[in-house]
Amino acid sequence: MTAVTAPPRVVSARRRNWSWLALLVILAIVMGASVVTSSQLLALILPGMVGVLVLVAMVLRLTDFFDDEDALRRVMWWTMVSFGAHLLVGLLITNIGPLRGYLGPDSLGYHAGAVDIVQHWRLDYPLPDLPSGKEGFFYALAGLYWLVGTEPTAGLVMNATLAAAMVPLMADLTNRLAGPRAAHKIPPLLVLLPGLMLWPSQLLREAGMLFLLVLVANLGVRLSERVTVPSLLGLVVSIAVMLTFRGYIAVVVAGTVLCGVALSKRHLLAGVGTAISAVLIGSILVLSFGLGYAGYQTAVNANLQQANIVRQGLSVSVASGYASDVDVSNSGAAITYLPRGLTSFMLGPFPWQIRGVRQLPALPDVIVWWYLLPMLWRGCQVARREGERRAYVLLLPALGVASVLGLILANYGILVRERTQVVVLLLPLIAWGLADRAREREQPGYLAEQAAT
Repeated sequence: MTAVTAPPRVVSARRRNWSWLALLVILAIVMGASVVTSSQLLALILPGMVGVLVLVAMVLRLTDFFDDEDALRRVMWWTMVSFGAHLLVGLLITNIGPLRGYLGPDSLGYHAGAVDIVQHWRLDYPLPDLPSGKEGFFYALAGLYWLVGTEPTAGLVMNATLAAAMVPLMADLTNRLAGPRAAHKIPPLLVLLPGLMLWPSQLLREAGMLFLLVLVANLGVRLSERVTVPSLLGLVVSIAVMLTFRGYIAVVVAGTVLCGVALSKRHLLAGVGTAISAVLIGSILVLSFGLGYAGYQTAVNANLQQANIVRQGLSVSVASGYASDVDVSNSGAAITYLPRGLTSFMLGPFPWQIRGVRQLPALPDVIVWWYLLPMLWRGCQVARREGERRAYVLLLPALGVASVLGLILANYGILVRERTQVVVLLLPLIAWGLADRAREREQPGYLAEQAAT
């Protein structure tokens, strides 16, 4: 048999990729080392090397099916930029006390909880009382601390890796859904959007939660194309793990993604069969093996009275609260308030609702989001025009999560942070809208041609 060799152009592109990779990794490590102490270097370098190797493997694997020869270079470049930028931002915020206290005070609680778990494992100290449906990040952080030492830097590297891993996953998803032109637009959106840079960089649950959302969306789109055992098991396990990060969001995502998979099939019965299979496997995993059971139990036992208590507390606790007079403790009141809450969640805060300098960081996030909303509408229109039913896999979870958060959130500071869970699900459609606009500019008669067909 004759050996098949890659064309010189592809080989040259791969060499350039590795050169860029080496440069970016060195730059990220040098910049990171410049803001940490010597005791933190091990926690920075060892997880960083493992994280980069994982990212390289993901990019090489997930760009195999791109028709665009330039895709590997572009996705690799943006993945490494994402890793380095998230790591640097996280290190800066964590090592500047006032900045950490302003942007991510929760990080102190996650670090302390993870340290307590490590002490339980090593010294048989009492296991800390962790909140149900949120314990996953504590244990992930504790496992890392057990390996490399209890330095927050290691957790920042882990989160930077998870944030960067969204780039190849989302590029693959968008390529499958909308083609290479839209996939070309995805990496900078994931890296440069203010909320997707700021919150996943810190020692918070955001990086893990957003990664799981992207992974579930990717596997959902794969299942809409063709049902395979790895995709089905991967989806179920990802949702079970998500139950340990944000249980109530995981329950909503599970139901809506499976509905999206069912609706995306040409034969509805086949889609329903896939959804039922996922539910059965998930039930065994959660109820029999216990993975995510605490989060599931907390979510299904929640009610509107509890949701109302939460939103009332958020609305009056700080200056960025809103709608403190609203009561959603019963179904009628909740349905009546939902349009208003959904509008505030998706569009707020409006510039006139920003009070004081402390709330100014929300302004760039909302301005960029408003700028992208017309592209989201355009992407939905293109999906409808082309009969792309797989868009339901993204639209239904985004609508479900937005509705739940619109009901329970009444604080613009938290709203901007939580909205990233919806934004990340809608990015492929935004990218599709951007690609369609670019095509219109390149081909002036493109829209008339599409309208005629």
